[in-house]
Amino acid sequence: MLSSRYLHLHEALGLGPMWLNQQAAVRPSETIGGNLPSAPNTRPQAAAQPIAEAVRSLSPAAHHARLAAAALVNEKKNAPIVPSAATSAQLRTHVENPAAQENQIPDADGLPPLQIDVKPSEIMVVSICPSTEDSTANQLFSGSVGVLLDNMLAAIDLQPQQAHKTCWVKSAPISNANPSEAQIEAAVDELAKELAQSQAKAVLFLGQIFEHENQRTRMQAVCGKRPYFVIPHPARLLRQTHLKAQAWAELKKLKRLLHA
Repeated sequence: MLSSRYLHLHEALGLGPMWLNQQAAVRPSETIGGNLPSAPNTRPQAAAQPIAEAVRSLSPAAHHARLAAAALVNEKKNAPIVPSAATSAQLRTHVENPAAQENQIPDADGLPPLQIDVKPSEIMVVSICPSTEDSTANQLFSGSVGVLLDNMLAAIDLQPQQAHKTCWVKSAPISNANPSEAQIEAAVDELAKELAQSQAKAVLFLGQIFEHENQRTRMQAVCGKRPYFVIPHPARLLRQTHLKAQAWAELKKLKRLLHA
């Protein structure tokens, strides 16, 4: 025999329905004082009696824990939303100058753009942007990527100082992603001036992005009448060595042009 007081306690604690044996019988609780009303939804005062009885039957520790949990939920619901310093700065920028956000270049970890000196060279080597490692080292094509690039240039009889190494966008975007279309378009004229100053005979573009059709018009705007070549980026060649044959085919074309 199960007491109906136990069933109401289970309901008051929010534990869901009870699964009972079909042979189980339920006897009225001696502490409630009579049978439950047949329509508890229409008599709230009578329906509240078994619930109050169930709550009173909780142990002091369980009762205090239940009250503490309810207070914590209410505190979180009523807590004011305080924006972070970064969010506040973004809101101020948007309110004071809405167009400023569109022109911002998302640097990687706040690193400054690379400062690249232009010098007379045989060719100009261009990647789309520096990596985070390049920005940290303040040197384009740093580490093993630079070693491989110099070896590739040596294979076509070029010393490192005979190549003007630069990048289309001078800042490293967040998470090493490619720059936006707006950033690439905005750098066209500046890169064309850089090419003119270098007096390079040809341009070597590094990276898969330069194989895209929408980039070709910009590349022609930068290079003018100078020939240009596209090969995989050295960082990609380190990961996918089977692409070296493709790069070598283009480098041989560049070598023939320089020795013509």
